[in-house]
Amino acid sequence: MNKTMRRNPWDALVPTYERWMEPCSALLAQAALEQAAPNSGSDLLDVAAGTGALAVEAAERGHSVHAIDTSSNMVGRLTERLRPYSGCSAALMDARDLRYGDDEFDAAFSVLGVLDCGYRTAKSLAEMVRVVRPGGVVGVVHWADPVGAPFFEPLGRAVDRLNDPGVGEFTAPFSEYLQRSEIEHALIGAGCADVRVESVQVPCAMPEPETFVDEMHPIFRMHSQYLAAVSCHRDRFRRILAEEVRAMAAGKGGHPVARANVASARVPHHAGRVELAVRAPHDLAEVD
Repeated sequence: MNKTMRRNPWDALVPTYERWMEPCSALLAQAALEQAAPNSGSDLLDVAAGTGALAVEAAERGHSVHAIDTSSNMVGRLTERLRPYSGCSAALMDARDLRYGDDEFDAAFSVLGVLDCGYRTAKSLAEMVRVVRPGGVVGVVHWADPVGAPFFEPLGRAVDRLNDPGVGEFTAPFSEYLQRSEIEHALIGAGCADVRVESVQVPCAMPEPETFVDEMHPIFRMHSQYLAAVSCHRDRFRRILAEEVRAMAAGKGGHPVARANVASARVPHHAGRVELAVRAPHDLAEVD
């Protein structure tokens, strides 16, 4: 491999993501499809599709689905899952540079995807709007809680219980687009109209306390504080984390429920496209 090439960290997450994250994201995908309500047999684009929570559900509903992701392993797995559905496919592609023509789809979706792209979010949303026909819909889903998936709640409490200055206090993975107002402004700035945002809660399956670390390691290793805690306090940290998972299962400190915002918007019929008008969330006035 060329030394200048960097492996996509999501390539190593396919089995773990499909087993533990997709059951939750599938419920969010269903909520997104029901809210946006695309016409029967629509041509849909799923951006940052992962293992296919929305793509497979949309294909089951009779839509023609094209799914993209930047992880080759995710795309490979999704290609397998979409094979039984006529007119559906998956491709390796960057959300900021969609290789599709203007007005090519009836709808474009991204579940737990483009709103977690930092400075790339604005461009990705603008691209999604560009490829959707006037009158079509754009749907996005993002966490409404800075910890994201409930898996990170016991992780955060375990990190804080270590009380190690070298590890530090837990830093939640997400900080942007957590408010409904932020998502609404982002979609309007990308050229959408008639924005609708709803907050939802869905259950999230959790590994057993004794196997929690092993099951979640492929996901948690993307978090620097987890790596520091495991490196410096391996046995103690595993014990504390198992205790926190057990407490969560017993209802102490919060049940495993995922909180997210589901949004949909219409692509206007007027001529012309917005190049880029999305401001960073920290520049937005809080209106919720």
